[in-house]
Amino acid sequence: MFYELIYTITIIAFMILVFYAIISRFGHSSDKTEDDEPTEIDGPTTSYIPKKFLSNNEYSFLTKFIDLENELNVNIVPQVNLASIIDKVSDSRFHNELFRNVDFGIFNADYSKLLLLIELNDESHNNYHRRKRDITVRDICNKAGIKLITFYTRYPNEQSYVKGRIIKELESQNKN
Repeated sequence: MFYELIYTITIIAFMILVFYAIISRFGHSSDKTEDDEPTEIDGPTTSYIPKKFLSNNEYSFLTKFIDLENELNVNIVPQVNLASIIDKVSDSRFHNELFRNVDFGIFNADYSKLLLLIELNDESHNNYHRRKRDITVRDICNKAGIKLITFYTRYPNEQSYVKGRIIKELESQNKN
């Protein structure tokens, strides 16, 4: 009889311990909302803060040709994700290589056609992994038949040069 009592108490204590562990891990209240503050058991606190959409270099560069929107009746879109403009036709389930952004895309007035992609390369593009990424992006664009031009921040990129080069590329595509 004594051993049965010890056994029963041990089982009950074990069940309480397991129940407590489950409650501690997953919460104990079904009315917890997404707005509740995290507790220590939720792990480290994560915060989110807004950041600038464009780097200083990208913003400065954009100001040199943004008026082409009105002059040429086009739309200039910063931070164009390849996955939003290119479909991969493959047996592969993975499309990771398309989750890369190009600095600017120029679209026709109703966004029905991508006319040109623009990449602005700063010093970070000298990094081996970044150069490898740039080659991948260029290859993908070539295979998709999308024109990608590159400007380099180490050059002055005067407004007349930037606009002239973009216009020249857009005109050469209209001839084709």
